[in-house]
Amino acid sequence: MKNLKLSKIAKTSVCLTLAITLIAGASLSLMGQRGGQNVEVNAKIGAKLIFNAAPKKLKFSVDPESNPTAQAGHRLMVKTNAPTYGITAAYGTFEVGDYDLIGNENLTVASEAPGSGEGTGGSFIQISDEVEILAGESGRTNNEVTPVTYKLDVDFTVPYGDAETSVVYTATMST
Repeated sequence: MKNLKLSKIAKTSVCLTLAITLIAGASLSLMGQRGGQNVEVNAKIGAKLIFNAAPKKLKFSVDPESNPTAQAGHRLMVKTNAPTYGITAAYGTFEVGDYDLIGNENLTVASEAPGSGEGTGGSFIQISDEVEILAGESGRTNNEVTPVTYKLDVDFTVPYGDAETSVVYTATMST
């Protein structure tokens, strides 16, 4: 009889274990049906470069005796999310009569890189048709300023009169 009582206890224990297992399994199954959905999120961020120069006009007053060298400068401002960018300058003719101020090396330019790029290092360089003002500058900036300075040197070999030119700056981003 003792064996029979043990088997009733064993049967009750097995039934109770099965009931707990079935309830736990059903609960986990219901939880799996309520959640667990994957949602894919995609974003496309456009490349942008905003470029500005200030001031828009530079003026020189030079005299071969009392003021043979004059400097004028401005700032080139860039906002970009590109990894790197650069700035070039293209020059028109700059003449007094038939005397070419650029061709005769009277006008030079200097630039300072605002960060990791390369400008002229503050040294004045000779202007040609197109000059690299800034190369390989790190981007992703809300506002970087590149100072640019022009120097005009005259002596008595330069005729008197007025000269005017325009500079076209181009900022390009690299990806």
